[in-house]
Formats: sequence, structure tokens, C-alpha cells
Amino acid sequence: MFSKILIYLLVLLQPSTIIIDKIAAVVNNEIITITDIDKSIYLFPVFKKKEESSKAFYNRILQKLINYKVIYLEYKNDFILTEENYEEVQTPIIKKQGSLNQLIKLLKKYDMNWKDFKDFIKERVLYEKVLKEKFQMNIKISFNEIKSFYYEDYLSLQKELNLKSNSLIEMTSLIEKHLRKIKTEKKLSGWLEEIKSSYKIENIFQKE
Repeated sequence: MFSKILIYLLVLLQPSTIIIDKIAAVVNNEIITITDIDKSIYLFPVFKKKEESSKAFYNRILQKLINYKVIYLEYKNDFILTEENYEEVQTPIIKKQGSLNQLIKLLKKYDMNWKDFKDFIKERVLYEKVLKEKFQMNIKISFNEIKSFYYEDYLSLQKELNLKSNSLIEMTSLIEKHLRKIKTEKKLSGWLEEIKSSYKIENIFQKE
């Protein structure tokens, strides 16, 4: 549907045309842009793996955004999102930034207000709710796993993004939740792939 030539979102301004974003993927008729990936990297508790290339990292985050969108489209009429559901996603984001004020400063860089922010995270909020309510799994994460992830993955990404690093104690609960979700998703990969098979997904970023 989208050729390689038509991979830009354009805004027409007289007398010239300005490129404002680039399409990374399309799920049915829903678009995910490169800026969406950038926002996710800076906002969500996501971490670059050791020795992972920037392109591989971007594509991995894009795959997560595709998952969020597919699950949102699949279940948006089956689940009602509450403020508590939003807080479960917002709290780790605020913690990653260091404070609510720091988050608001970052949002301003993307020309986003709080309503824009909540709209941006709603697909992840629903995704987390579906995982929690449909798949309650008791997955244990050892402190050695958390410690290893902190030193090998978290610190390197913060340095690369030029962001302030929190201490291991401050990050323990966040990293534990992140690792538990990764293990849960691995167990649920077949379920996710089955749902995704009924959607038309075009990963333009990966093709390039």
C-alpha cells in the first residue's frame, strides 16, 4: 500500500514542502512513525542490549509498538481503561525521568501537553492491562539478574542518550518489572503472533 517513495508525512507550506516525520510501520491503516519510536525510547522504560546496534534497537522498539497497537485494536472495545491503569504506566515513566517536572520538560521538547502524553501511552496502557488480566504469571526475577541488567544495559543506554542515571536501588523495582514482562512476553509469543496474523502489518523501517 505504501511504496518506498511514499514514506514521508508531508505538510505543505507555501512556497515549499517540509518533511516533518517518516513512517516506520503501518498496522492496517494505523501509522507508526520514527518520532513514535524516539518518544518511546526516551519515555518508556526501554533498554538497549549490550552490543546491540542502533538500527536493531530501533527495530526492537518498533516491534513493541506494533504489538501495543495490535492488542489495542483487538481489545479496545473489551476493556475500560481507568486512571489507575494509566498510573501503572505513568509511574515508571516519571521515575525514569527523575520527577514529574523533568517529564513535563521532556514533553515540551516534543511539543506535547499532558493530554497528548496520555493519548500516546494509551496503547501501552491497554496492552499492560490485557497482559495482567488475561495472563497472571508468577515469574521470579533474581537480584543478580537485576544487578547484571543495571550495569550492562541500563547504564550504557543512559550514557548514550545523555540522560542522568538513577542508582541501582532506585531502579531495582523498575528493572524487575521490565525483566518479568520480557519473560512473560516470551511465554506469550505464540499468542501474540496468532493475533498479529490477522492484521496487515508493514514494517517499512526493517525493509530499509
